Amino acid sequence: MTEQDRSPSLTLEDAATALRTLPYGGLDDAARSLRMPPAVQATVSPVIMSIRWGAAMFGMVFAATRANVGDFDVVGTLSVVLFLTTWRTLRPIRLGSSRPLDKVLAFTDSLIVGLAVGWSGAFESPFIFCVLAAAAVTAFGWGVVPGLASLAVGCLSMAVVSLVEGSFELGNRQLLTLLAFVGTTALSGFVRNRLLDSESRRVGQARKLDLLAETNDLLHMLNRVARTLPESLDLREAVTNTRDELVRTFGADTVALVVRDDLSGEWTPQIAEGCALRPSSPSDELPHLLKLCVVGDEVVLEAELGDGGGVSSHSRSGLYAPLRTRGRLVGAVAIESAQSRKYGGREVRLLDGFSDVLALTVDNARSFRRLRSLGADAERTRIARDLHDRLGQWLSFISLELERIITNDPAHDPELDQLYGDVQKAIEELRETLRNFRSSVTAERPLASVAHELIERFNRGGHTVATFEASDPSARLPVPVENELLRVLQEALSNVAKHARAETVNVTWRVLDGTGVLTVRDDGRGFDPVRGVRESAYGLVGMRERTDGVDARLTIDSAPGKGTTVTVVAGRDVESRRLSTSVEQSPELSSAGKRNGGEPSTRVTNGVPTA
Repeated sequence: MTEQDRSPSLTLEDAATALRTLPYGGLDDAARSLRMPPAVQATVSPVIMSIRWGAAMFGMVFAATRANVGDFDVVGTLSVVLFLTTWRTLRPIRLGSSRPLDKVLAFTDSLIVGLAVGWSGAFESPFIFCVLAAAAVTAFGWGVVPGLASLAVGCLSMAVVSLVEGSFELGNRQLLTLLAFVGTTALSGFVRNRLLDSESRRVGQARKLDLLAETNDLLHMLNRVARTLPESLDLREAVTNTRDELVRTFGADTVALVVRDDLSGEWTPQIAEGCALRPSSPSDELPHLLKLCVVGDEVVLEAELGDGGGVSSHSRSGLYAPLRTRGRLVGAVAIESAQSRKYGGREVRLLDGFSDVLALTVDNARSFRRLRSLGADAERTRIARDLHDRLGQWLSFISLELERIITNDPAHDPELDQLYGDVQKAIEELRETLRNFRSSVTAERPLASVAHELIERFNRGGHTVATFEASDPSARLPVPVENELLRVLQEALSNVAKHARAETVNVTWRVLDGTGVLTVRDDGRGFDPVRGVRESAYGLVGMRERTDGVDARLTIDSAPGKGTTVTVVAGRDVESRRLSTSVEQSPELSSAGKRNGGEPSTRVTNGVPTA
């Protein structure tokens, strides 16, 4: 056995245990492995020492009479008991240890004490309580079963020696003593188990309290961070600043920034300055030069653009760069000018360096947008309260005053009637806005219930007839996800009311195996996605931001005269797709190659143009 085996190293957990027991007197090696309350753990070793020495002293007192009449058997037993008790005082057994050696030592003590006590008369020996002490120590260290086994070893060894000596007796008194020993040993093991359970519950509660405290600190920290985010972490501010910087630095007439959706693999426009882009595009429908820079993973310089060769049909030269950060492709940027050969190697190097910063800014902004969306509900409630308490009361006051003036003056100006009607409409629109603000999904009110109420209000406020269908109203997604889907539904219905000129709109909500699908389908005038939407279309941008905030997938299908269908998929299926999706596996991108005319584009790597 090595020195390390004889003296195990002190672990960090052992050090923490020792520190917890210091106010109670500390602990030695005997209680080091017992996970008990610190106050109990500190007293284990003194109590065990007291029990061992108490049993030895009891035997010594009552052995004195027999020793005086020449009974040297008790003298031999006393010698063994005193030696073993002294040795265990100096080198205690490590109770509760998982090392087999420590448990073997406890059984060995019972065996030695049993042999010595059997030599001096077994149950009639004044040292009989030393057998009980050894068994009780084993039970307190390893439990009831090992303790009873230790008692059995001690009693059997004691019986064997006394049988050899011819002094063994097993009468009623001896049986009662044995039963008392069994009960005491079992009680020792039972006390041990209760103390271990108590400490386990204490540790569990302490861990829960620590976790709650850490969670509370983290929430406070995130709340402070979310309220004080710099502009570079707000996506719209970042997009606006990026557009202005690109226009100023490169003298661009057209700036386009598209961001890749990790869930669907589609590309959505964030900047569309001087051009129109589709609300979303699969990889194979990206503008060709944007697709080319993504496939080549390098800046592309096109000094001479033909008609329709760029993002804008009016452009004559352009720069195109992929945006990568943290090993992921997050988007692509296009800078174009109406002037031929405006850009060269200097601009390529500028864009190459700028693209790294832009990629990191966009990725950070998208991540923090998810964080902000989780805390948006409380802010919506505060805004709704302020609108009601301030704007709502002022509108109500103006309405009452107009009503008083009209009533008291029969010959009033007819424009007052029109103004009164406009104020009533404003009050009703404010009330509807407040209802939408205050409508939210909770643990008690699922999306199916809140959406049904929303559809009923929609039908009371316009000419479009809306229907709602939920396959299983009790099936649910997490509350934050359903809340964001509710906001998407509100925005979609608002677009139908303002722009679609639809007669009917059908809303369906289905949840199956942890995946939810929300569909809003109208029969309105629709629009042509190929013609694109400009960056001022905040309704569609807002819906995409909300779905991105909860890792959902948004698709918009529309055509002139064919209506519009908005579909949102959220939950388990979307998450599995996100984990399995990567741009390297995209077949559409891998098929990209030369320009439409077959002429290879000019690529620039590390600022050096190549054919």
